[in-house]
Amino acid sequence: MATLSNTALEVDSPLSLPSHYYSDPEIYQMELDRIFYRNWLFVGFRSELENPGDYITKNIGSEGIFVVRSQDGTLNGFYNVCRHRAHRLLEGNGHIQDIVCPYHAWRYNLDGILCFARNSANVDGFDSKEFRLQTIQVEDFSGFIFINLDPDASPLVEQVPTLEEEFKSYEPNIDNLQLVYRQHITIESNWKNVVDNYNENYHTPKVHPILASILDDSYTVTLKGKYLRHESNASSGEDDGFQVNVKDYPKHVTWWLWPNLCPMSIPGGGFRVLNILPTGPNQTHETYDFYLPYTEPNAQQWAQIKYAVDVVNQEDITVVESIQKGLKSRSFNRSYIMIDQHQGWWSEHAIAHFRDMILQSLRDVY
Repeated sequence: MATLSNTALEVDSPLSLPSHYYSDPEIYQMELDRIFYRNWLFVGFRSELENPGDYITKNIGSEGIFVVRSQDGTLNGFYNVCRHRAHRLLEGNGHIQDIVCPYHAWRYNLDGILCFARNSANVDGFDSKEFRLQTIQVEDFSGFIFINLDPDASPLVEQVPTLEEEFKSYEPNIDNLQLVYRQHITIESNWKNVVDNYNENYHTPKVHPILASILDDSYTVTLKGKYLRHESNASSGEDDGFQVNVKDYPKHVTWWLWPNLCPMSIPGGGFRVLNILPTGPNQTHETYDFYLPYTEPNAQQWAQIKYAVDVVNQEDITVVESIQKGLKSRSFNRSYIMIDQHQGWWSEHAIAHFRDMILQSLRDVY
């Protein structure tokens, strides 16, 4: 009979990934190369890039990228690297007329074409057309802006053809959402722990007692290939921080999109969005955004935002940081994933689905 220590790593296994998958530097680098540099990653919302010259930067592993709205309205994505001496071009988010390198002032237009390089007229053989910024794929997916470093990747809309319809069915006003709140969080845990924790409801009654009060045993997690849909009937809840009007918010719906994005419904409309990016084998950078159909939340809406950020998410952070410590114990390697044969409210079948996607992406057994 197979044991936890000698069972091969296979898809459809009842076992979790071995503990070293959550701290090994080589596996982390493989995940960057084969997952994060090859898949669609969220960078922001359309309203953050509303006007020509608006830009967003993002760090993905060792790569810096930015997306900018061009003069003709097109969204352009580029590596955040000057073609002269590789200095970083832009920081943060903001608005620009041109892209000017802070080092030697090489200037590019919003389409990435080199317009000025001081003294280049006196350099034999210099051809400015050879120094255009290196492009990356960009996609506007119902207002969610995604990038992909793989030039051969198929469009996101083809990979998840039913997800846009689900987003629009939940939020008909999706085209007019505004960013009203953002929090940056450093989590001392591997990114896969954060995704695992998000994709199961087994822990909710113990870890999130107030959140659990608005959910019931109708909770389901439906596997839809590269995304998952979480859904539960909603009740009014026990706390003013997350009280809901069941007439207006009958269903609590959240999603997970491979590999790292968690869009969630919120009472009153809009999305709260967790973006989970690894910054090392043992560390994750999480951005928590609230994209809402109003520019200034009222007192009750601010209470919901603060409760989600300061209570529920902090409860999750405490859990995953404890898990990361436990995974380094010599007493632990792997365990069973608790999959209910009926895939009921506490079943961990989504964790098994995520594990299989990791293994299929890496393709090598460690």
